[in-house]
Amino acid sequence: MSHLIEDCLRIVIFKLQDDPDSLYSCILVNRLWCRITVPILWKNPLAFNNISHDKFYVTIINMLSSSSKKLLFINKIVLPSPTTSRRPLFNYLSFLSQILPDLINGIIVMLIKDEIMDFQKRLLEREIYGLLINNCKNIIGFHWQTTLPLFEFSGSFTCFSNLNFLTIDLRFINSVSLSGMAQICQNIEDLNLWYCDGDISGLPKLIDAQRNLNSLFIYFKDVQKQCTQLSSAIKRKAAKLTKLIIKPSIASISPKFLSSLKNLKYLELNNDNDYEFYNEGKEMQEWKKCLSTVTFPDLQYLKIAYLPYYIDYKLIEKSYGSLLEIDICRRYEYQNSVYNCELIKAIAKYCQRIKKLTIDAEPDNSNEIGDMLLNCSKLETIDLSAKNDEQIICDKLLEIMINFSPKNLDKFSFNGYWIFSVGGLQSFFENWRNKFSIEFNIYLGDDSWITDEHEIIIEKYLNEGIIKKTNYFSL
Repeated sequence: MSHLIEDCLRIVIFKLQDDPDSLYSCILVNRLWCRITVPILWKNPLAFNNISHDKFYVTIINMLSSSSKKLLFINKIVLPSPTTSRRPLFNYLSFLSQILPDLINGIIVMLIKDEIMDFQKRLLEREIYGLLINNCKNIIGFHWQTTLPLFEFSGSFTCFSNLNFLTIDLRFINSVSLSGMAQICQNIEDLNLWYCDGDISGLPKLIDAQRNLNSLFIYFKDVQKQCTQLSSAIKRKAAKLTKLIIKPSIASISPKFLSSLKNLKYLELNNDNDYEFYNEGKEMQEWKKCLSTVTFPDLQYLKIAYLPYYIDYKLIEKSYGSLLEIDICRRYEYQNSVYNCELIKAIAKYCQRIKKLTIDAEPDNSNEIGDMLLNCSKLETIDLSAKNDEQIICDKLLEIMINFSPKNLDKFSFNGYWIFSVGGLQSFFENWRNKFSIEFNIYLGDDSWITDEHEIIIEKYLNEGIIKKTNYFSL
């Protein structure tokens, strides 16, 4: 019976994992409650914003070895006095599930003095990482943001060998460290690469070493020459990848891996127009050619920013009806009513299962939107952005929403220059009265058309429960 009680107690306390005040109370009940609660509290202590992080930092500092404390003292780094001379009841660090830069930086900031030298910061950083690596046995996530050769630290294999989530800030990491970590980390499922500025020889080795890589995020920064080695490494792992995000310039990498992504479910491609170097060059032409022919039969989520018009609906046409979410964005100055019409038609024809939709549209696309609403009966959320240069009153769109919205559609968002009259809004909400509560958001352009009368109408139906949530403000 005692085992059953303890098992039930673990379930109850685990339910409190997002409530630090209750967890602290549990610690004080008795030894059993304390033993169950402490590992939960220390799994990710910095997640609790209403608790002083300094308490966690001091506890960690007090776990430094005598030799480390002596070394720091000799180098004039003053540590806080321990609150007790007794050994801690737990090895708190063994409960951490991830190592984040905020933890190390937080300790350094707490101890640092204005006159501290760079070598002192480096020394303190090394001792803290050494402490963590020697004590953390259950790490599944790591944000790598240091020039220290962590793979050489004692205990690095035990600490990092079970990582399945790794974020790398490539501004700090060299090829030698990447190659060294490739010998240790081979179970990464989710890899995030930040500030990639070109091919780094150790990076393909790290990618090749992974047995179950299924999610890859790459953020490129200041790339001068297209990454081909990285592209080849992705191609070798493409069969298992289910999620791929590339931003803010897809042309920074060769697209030769695209045709090998046979099991992709989530695709996000951002080609921000601020990166003019690649937008019209041969690299971008290569991407256009590949994207116009590639197919992703299992694709469920598609997010695109600033790609050529025809690429968007070509990908939709070749999704085999599997898409559940679409988010397509482009700058207002590049919006095109004719293109929007083709895009909406493609969604209506090929996306009967879609639940969430974010696209550009214009007032003269209203009929196509109606057809789309009729065909996409699973739709739950719709977010439409309009340029509307002529500032047309868009009450017709509201009428179409009333007449053709599927039964599950309960969240509407209108961005940019969708302009509705007071009467049009009132008619929309009044006709919706016999349906269900909706979320109704209006995100305005630079010139707000919302008047006091509009606000009175929205507040009225919000108070009556026809609107369950609303936002309306200038961007």
